[in-house]
Amino acid sequence: MTKKSENIARVWRSAQLFIGFHRDQNGRKREVAKVWSPKNANASIHADPSEQEAFLVVKAADESAPRDVQIKLRQEQIVLRRDPGIGWDGIIAEEDGLTVSVNGMRIQIKADGSVTHATDHGITYLEADGSVLKKTSSVEAMMSGDGVEMSRRTETTIAAIRHDGVIAKARDPERIPPE
Repeated sequence: MTKKSENIARVWRSAQLFIGFHRDQNGRKREVAKVWSPKNANASIHADPSEQEAFLVVKAADESAPRDVQIKLRQEQIVLRRDPGIGWDGIIAEEDGLTVSVNGMRIQIKADGSVTHATDHGITYLEADGSVLKKTSSVEAMMSGDGVEMSRRTETTIAAIRHDGVIAKARDPERIPPE
């Protein structure tokens, strides 16, 4: 056994495929989905997940503090949900990117490589060209991808460092749009 494999912790212990039927055989909506595990381990992915959904339940290895994962299979996305605790609790994989929910933050990674990081305190954008934009309730700040230009705007001031000079001044209160 290699040194690396000795250090790997067992996180998952089993996985089982289920199909949830949200309507009965007469087409009536059920209050709670009927859950069935197909014998052949195959499930079609229904166009409307409110009618029928296919999902896997992956059991955590630590039975004393389990953080099981549910993997929902949909035509346009794959959704991973995990029991609450430290670390990620949700991931959505779509054709054009990923969204991860972790410790109260929402992180979105788009196909072009741009990243959005959102919390209760503000949003940070890392654009595909490397530029960064930070927006909070009191300030907007930007840095260009090459690091040459930076700016900061508050309700009362604006400041910028550009390749051709530095600007810092008070904003005209009459030109500020009302909220």
